[in-house]
Amino acid sequence: MPDDTTQHSDGTTTYTPVFNDTVRTIIYIVTLIAGVIGLGVSAFGDPQVGAYISSAAGIIAAAFGVTYNPMRLGGK
Repeated sequence: MPDDTTQHSDGTTTYTPVFNDTVRTIIYIVTLIAGVIGLGVSAFGDPQVGAYISSAAGIIAAAFGVTYNPMRLGGK
């Protein structure tokens, strides 16, 4: 299984995530669900609470280094 570290010709490496693919996938799914719930709360309940839930989901995903980029999936 390839990792997210790439070696450049000058010997430097790019960012290496702290958490492995499995942990990041779980966090991605949980925060995706939280974002959808936040959208539902915004549409059908209190918009301020929904915005808070969606924002918190995004911040948590960012804190774990989770990103969804379809272009990066080509090498896996």
